[in-house]
Amino acid sequence: MPAASNLTEYLSSLPADRRDAFAGLMSATAAVPVPPSNNSFVFLAGQTTHPEYDDAETVFWKAVEQLQLPNAVRDGELPLVYWGFHSIDLLLRRRSNGILVTDRTVYLDDVGHSSAQFATESIDPAAIRVAGESLELGGASIGLAQIAKMLEPTTAVDAAADLSAVITAVQAAGATVTGYGSAASAEATQTVEQLVLASRMSSDFRIPSRPKDVKALNKLSAKWSLPADEVLLVSLSSATFAGVYGIAITNKAVYSKDLMEPLFRTALEDVEGFVWEAETKTFRVSNDHAAPTHPAITDDNRDYAANLLHDLARAAARE
Repeated sequence: MPAASNLTEYLSSLPADRRDAFAGLMSATAAVPVPPSNNSFVFLAGQTTHPEYDDAETVFWKAVEQLQLPNAVRDGELPLVYWGFHSIDLLLRRRSNGILVTDRTVYLDDVGHSSAQFATESIDPAAIRVAGESLELGGASIGLAQIAKMLEPTTAVDAAADLSAVITAVQAAGATVTGYGSAASAEATQTVEQLVLASRMSSDFRIPSRPKDVKALNKLSAKWSLPADEVLLVSLSSATFAGVYGIAITNKAVYSKDLMEPLFRTALEDVEGFVWEAETKTFRVSNDHAAPTHPAITDDNRDYAANLLHDLARAAARE
């Protein structure tokens, strides 16, 4: 699936309930007044007019592309407010430098210095502050010396107050609109196929509706001797001369097999998650089931892949 090129395309790819949640959250954040001293730094989702820039929508989406999309551990986050500015990295590329607030995560990137991400509900708004020449949030910071010429006397303290108010608004509206209590709230209405097709690892997974995947899925079913009364819904698998290895999910269970190792099975109702265990380099599915990793899973996307696999197992249990 082609990557979205703007916010409108991104939102159109999400389920209706997520778009409805976005509307409520956008309204809440838009109601937070932007201090005049920060007009050059604050960009809102859906903002069609900006007091300083004609290309505000492009600036906002670039921040989403650079801060959120490569780092999100789940699909379908709702980007809401970006506070920041552009800097030039060592390769002379223009980078979004600042803080992006979504309904689930606060992303911070001080290009070339530090980056961090925090669950939005975990942030203490009162702890956002200015310390020396830095804007601090959640133990990470953005250096302000690099934009000293752009700052007014109150810009930094006003920025801290504005971000505090934004996060307070998102936490209050998010608890009502999206429900922080369920990590899978956004995925609860999607099928296994929909989750795969909407994910940024779509091409790595195999699903029955794609003709090019059918042969590989049939081979996995035969080699692993999957029960005839189970429907294979998705796999993250590869084949070698030594056999087929990876992870597969049917409508009844999660299966996994490493090369030259036995097949493991956990019923969907017993799946505890896909928790990475660095020592064994496996994902803990249940107490007696450790699933192997796969070449498509890297250090950069491991958390994302683990959450996606868990969401797929939950979706399989609904089908």
